[in-house]
Amino acid sequence: MTLLSLLIALLLEQVQPMRPSNALQNWIDQKLRRLRLMAAPDEEQSIWVAWWLVVAGGALAGLTATWLLGLIHPLLELLGMVAILYFTLGFRQFSHWFNEIQLALKQDDLPRAREIFSDWVSKTQADAVAQSAAQRGDAHAIARESIRLALVAAQRHVFGVIFWFVILPGPSGALGYWLSVQILKAWAGPRDAPSRLSEAPEAEAAAGDFGSPEFDAHTQVSQKAFRWVDWMPVRVTAGIYAMVGNFEDAVRQWRSQVSAAPGSHNDTERVLIAAGSGAIGVRLALPEAPSGADSLEDFTLGASAEVPLRDPDELAMASAVGLVWRAVLVWFFMVLLFSLGRWFA
Repeated sequence: MTLLSLLIALLLEQVQPMRPSNALQNWIDQKLRRLRLMAAPDEEQSIWVAWWLVVAGGALAGLTATWLLGLIHPLLELLGMVAILYFTLGFRQFSHWFNEIQLALKQDDLPRAREIFSDWVSKTQADAVAQSAAQRGDAHAIARESIRLALVAAQRHVFGVIFWFVILPGPSGALGYWLSVQILKAWAGPRDAPSRLSEAPEAEAAAGDFGSPEFDAHTQVSQKAFRWVDWMPVRVTAGIYAMVGNFEDAVRQWRSQVSAAPGSHNDTERVLIAAGSGAIGVRLALPEAPSGADSLEDFTLGASAEVPLRDPDELAMASAVGLVWRAVLVWFFMVLLFSLGRWFA
């Protein structure tokens, strides 16, 4: 049932994609932001309790609902799992931005590509690196940041959801991972951070240079918790990228970039981006910049004698799409083996 429900959900998502800003997701986002404002910004223990109540409570609720449906009829249980997967995963949550940017760059329409990318950045509340590319980046910078955001989005909307859906019973893992992503977005940054790119100057002033802003306890808890949740899935995905791409370069980039920033609060994204960069052979921006960096060139993965990397363009974006889809096929094969193993056991 695991493989069947996953396959049906992805097929439905391709045929009839759910809008990224649907009514239910907007309602959940509003509740999470209100929960953040209700708690004191320095009471870390109560914030951890709130995080566990939302993530564990939501996962348990999804598991209970599908279990009750299964008591009525197995087909209803399958439909319940498909409904939750359809809501929590999907490429169409971000692929429309990526495809439109790729088409604009192919037509040498940089203003159009920058406009679409700015909309993507504002809707997803991307970091200052992506904001800088959206405001003054050239075609290479737009392609570079689009690939980076797409790799992160694919992990959070597809691969991470699949991993926990397979590991935990029923849809509890998928729903719990999705809720941890929603909390990360709702609690990230200053409590009164603007959400639109048009208000970005105030956000950059709060963040300072491209380094780390002064986060409150909500941001720190959400980031730390998500780092735990995503630690294993992101390494599985990075390993798959190495398998379906340039293996040696992906592994070299993985090892060199992780060792270059031990203890980084964005170590999971560094692993993902470094492996993806080496797998397709292009330079990508790191998820956090060194202190004092003032240009995109200061915090991109540079080429070396061991790992020659090129500046990304629309062709590199096509290579990234191929990398992600090959990774999807490997994930399905792994889910198939896992399902057969549980069935025979």
